[in-house]
Order: sequence, then structure tokens, then C-alpha cells
Amino acid sequence: MVSDQEGRSYRLEPLDTTGVFLGLGVIQCAALGAGILAAVALLSAGAPLPMPFGLIGAATGVAFGRVGGRAIWEWIPLLARWCWTLGRRRQRWVAPLPLWPTADPAPLPPCLDGLQIVDVECSGRSVGAVEDTERRTLTAALTVTGPQFVVEPRPEQERLLAGWGDVLGQFAVERGAVTHLAWSELARPQAIAAGSDDRPEPTTAANDSYAQLIAGHADAATAHDVVVTITVARDRLPRHRGGSVDERLRRILGSSVDALLRGLRSAGLNAADPMTPQDLQRLLRTRVDPHNADRPAASGRLADRLTAVSHASAGPLVVDESWDHLRIDGAWHRTWWIGSWPRLPVPPTWLEPFLSAGGLTRAVTVSLVPLPTHSSRRRIERGLVALDSDATTKEEAGRRVDARHHRATQALLDREEELVAGYPEVAYCGLVTASATSLDRLDEQGEVLEQLARENGMDLRVLHARQDVGWAAALPLGLAPATLLAGR
Repeated sequence: MVSDQEGRSYRLEPLDTTGVFLGLGVIQCAALGAGILAAVALLSAGAPLPMPFGLIGAATGVAFGRVGGRAIWEWIPLLARWCWTLGRRRQRWVAPLPLWPTADPAPLPPCLDGLQIVDVECSGRSVGAVEDTERRTLTAALTVTGPQFVVEPRPEQERLLAGWGDVLGQFAVERGAVTHLAWSELARPQAIAAGSDDRPEPTTAANDSYAQLIAGHADAATAHDVVVTITVARDRLPRHRGGSVDERLRRILGSSVDALLRGLRSAGLNAADPMTPQDLQRLLRTRVDPHNADRPAASGRLADRLTAVSHASAGPLVVDESWDHLRIDGAWHRTWWIGSWPRLPVPPTWLEPFLSAGGLTRAVTVSLVPLPTHSSRRRIERGLVALDSDATTKEEAGRRVDARHHRATQALLDREEELVAGYPEVAYCGLVTASATSLDRLDEQGEVLEQLARENGMDLRVLHARQDVGWAAALPLGLAPATLLAGR
């Protein structure tokens, strides 16, 4: 955080891009090393000079060249993963239809493998949770609303942000069971109701003008739904004898949810009770096809049965994966990773223009990993030592230590001061998913989102060859990405 005359501003820590040697990453070093070794082998074998020099040039191009706005070496693991995926399984997944009515959960696509919605007892009440049998975690979700943050005075905005920071800070403990928290906001156009049908027909110019205004801006309003999730892991449970592992995990989830509720309400936010299994099923179905909720619902008992979401119908039916988008049932999705955050200090409301953009159906998910103070200090010391060593190596090799290196060093020093002052560290990762009813409309929305992100100091990068994993991680189901975390 930075203080100025008008009030506090906030600095977001960039990703660690120091590399392993002279600022180069592992793939860059491997490409250069392989090119040099191959060139030496060719020279030893008596090959003509253009061949080894060509290999060195190709290795240099792979290490430092750029294609499509991205470094060439960054494309290598993506292409390898895409080819590996094509060889192992098909890119189209279809849920098998049951032969008879069943209460068993529907099969999920590979990106959601191992997840199931269960009913657990937490603090004497029934709570829905997402159990991940592969990662051995349990996730609870709750709906959160708050005051009109943008119209609040600057001191009140700072107080609300400080309250949210206190909520995160209480989970930054050594060997804590909480692995991460996340907030996910779904925004979609919402039609404006024209009013009761019992009104008389418009007869005046004012009524005609009002009717035209409603007809022309019926889709201008945007509905925002915010869900906060908290995830506990079985591997982080304290070691003591007292019931089975599953029972202790559910007790820890219940106490963590209660602590989260108290913290959110103390921070001035309106937090509802944790979602039930039925709420989680409807939430998943809404994220699978957000446009279904915009269709007019029929009335009557038969319609209620047809539109109800059950345990067996909450998941997707068809998943068609492509290089840069994903089609699930009747919706097209594209997921971006927020590759860079604003480089300059920002005010409390810096994200409002991006979140309030109308006419788009998109979800923004930010995963937050509270880090214990001890591990933060070790990471900062390790980072400072690596940067100092890198700077020394560059100076000895006659290379300049650039401004990015100096800024990374200053960012670590600032974080060390904040740790001493008592502010815990939080690693974070942002994902943005756009949804549309056609691929052309998805491309249009993508261009708008990328432009809005640039205007707000962010860089959106399409998760090529990882659309299924990115879409799943952006769901409020506790699937936080293990990499791409800033501040870690």
C-alpha cells in the first residue's frame, strides 16, 4: 500500500520473472544449451559451418523470439500439451445417457473429474460442499453482497478494503487447514421490466417516448452475482486422534466457514448462509450455460419439473474443446488469465470500470492464497538473494541491470516492510471467462474485454490449449490453479 495526500493507493505485486540464470527461464536455457551442444557436435563431425550456425540461430530465436504477441518458448509447452491431449483422448466429451431414472450424480467431463456435491453437517446445520477426491479438499460457497462501494466516500472505501484484508489475514497461519479462498462474480445482461400489463395503452408523446426508451435499453441492465468460496485440505489437518479424517475435515470446514462469516459481516458485507447442495447444483448449471437464466421461464407444475436442476442434471452434457475456446451445451466460453496487473499504484475503485461493463456475459474469478509469515519471509529472502546474484552475474558479463530488475527488488523490499508491520502476504491469480451464444459473438465480446482490461492496466492472455482447465478453475468450486499466482 502507498499513502498520498488524497488517501491510500494500492500496489499489486507482479509475477516473479527473474528466471534461473541471467533472467532466463528453464525452457530458454534448455533451448540455448541444446542449440550450442548440437552445434558443437556438428562441428566435431565436420559439418559445414552454415549448419551449426543455423542451429544456434534457431535456438536463439526460440529463446528470444516472439510470435502472436507471446515469446516462442512459451508456446512450446502449450503445443506439447495440446498434442499429448489429442493423442490420449478426443476433444469432444459427451455425457452418457442413463438407461433408467437414477439419483446418482451425472458423470463429469475430465476437467471436473473427481468433484462431487455432498451434504455435510457443519455447526449443527446442513451445508452443501464440493468434495474433490483427487486433491482431497472440501469447499463451501456463500453468496455475498455489499454496499454501493463506488459511491462511498474515500475513507469508507479504504475501511471496507481493510476489512476484506483482515478476513484474508486470519487464515494466513502456519499449517492452516484453509488452502485458499476465492471470489467469483458473474455478470450478465438483465432485461428491464416494462411494468404491469394492466396499464392503459400509451396515447401521449411522453408515453411513446418512454416505451421507446424501454424497448431500446431493455438489455442495458446488468445483474451481478458474487460468490465467495473457502477450501480446506485433508493434508493440512492437525495430527491428533479424535474421530475419522472425514469427520475432522468437516469440522474444520464448519469452523472455517463460521470464521469467514464473522469476518465478512464485521467487514460490512452481507454474507448469506452457506449454500445447500441444491444451491450448488443450480450454481454449476448457471455457469455451464449462463444464457439459460435469461430465457423466459414457463409457469405451472409441469414447467417447474422440466426446469428444475437435480444432482443428475447439474453438470454439462456435451463439452467440445478447441484451441482457444470451449463449447459446453448451448454456450461458447473463452477463458483468459490476467497475466499482468496495474504497474502503478491504484485507487480503491480501480477495477470498477472493468466489472461494470454492460452488455457482456462474463465471470471474473480471483483465487487468493493466504501465506504464513514464516514462508513469506523465506520466499522474500530467497528472491532477494536470487536477484542480487542475478545482478552480479549480469554486471560481470557486461550486461545492464534493467529497470524491471530494480522494480522486482524494490517490490520484495516493500513486502518485507509490510510483513514487519504485521500485514500478511496473499498470493493471487485472476481468471476471466466470457460466455456467448455463438462463436462470432464470443469473438466480439473477447475484443471488448481485452480492450477494457488494457484501459484498466491489465493484460488478458488467452489460455491456449488449456481452455477446459481454465474454465473449470474459474468456477466457484474450489479448483484454484496451482501456478500463475502473483506474489508467490
